[in-house]
Amino acid sequence: MAAQIREHRSRAGLSVTELADVVGYSKASMSRFETGDSRVPEELCPKLDAVFGTSGLFATLFEMLRNVPFPDRYSEYMALEREAIALSEWTGFHISGLLQTPGYMRALFRDGNPGASDARVATLIERRMNRRVIFDKKPPPYLKVLLDESVLRRTMGSPEVMIEQLEALLGTMDHEYGNTRVLPLKHGGFGLNEATQIYIELPDGTSLAYLEGNATSRMIEEPGMVTERKRDYERAAAYALSPAESAAMIRTVIKEYEECPKPPN
Repeated sequence: MAAQIREHRSRAGLSVTELADVVGYSKASMSRFETGDSRVPEELCPKLDAVFGTSGLFATLFEMLRNVPFPDRYSEYMALEREAIALSEWTGFHISGLLQTPGYMRALFRDGNPGASDARVATLIERRMNRRVIFDKKPPPYLKVLLDESVLRRTMGSPEVMIEQLEALLGTMDHEYGNTRVLPLKHGGFGLNEATQIYIELPDGTSLAYLEGNATSRMIEEPGMVTERKRDYERAAAYALSPAESAAMIRTVIKEYEECPKPPN
């Protein structure tokens, strides 16, 4: 698919930028389609056929490749995360990976794979901790995190693990390069059905959406679909608690964990 796009664009005498403008995608996205770094979305194929006059070639190629495994979407997201100037994340099941403590990570990885060796879990924790290198950039990306209230109350590991995690979270509530807010349970889901949705802004102005569920993930690059997904996030954010109110709720939940009965020795 990538090679066909490059070949037909060259035949048509179009630059990457010109083709991107015609089909309504960013230059960065079109470049990734041509190099095979991103899967070509189904919505783009009819547009390519129309531009190149290829009579359904790209729509047919998409159908042929529909069930062919694509390289790990998570790795694709990791590369984009390192480039991002802003990230807006919704998480409805667990604390944002960028904000997790090692103890919380360990409990999460154990819960997802009870048979994993200690060495494997340690490797996963190290990899996740290494994601924080993005905060060493000058300036770092602006990170907005929206948490479902249930995330605070879902015990991962033990009350002690949760207390440590929530206390660490308090330091992210409102600062120069982002904020963390809580969406109370009394409000709806606003179309945020995946466990995690992350909206990525790149230096060239490109916006993408990364959606992650149970053992599935996908990257959305079509501008209209990204806008639609981001609108769901913004609707939910409008009903979220302020950073100060979110911090107050977290402190209340910490007290609840502190009052949990201690296991017998």
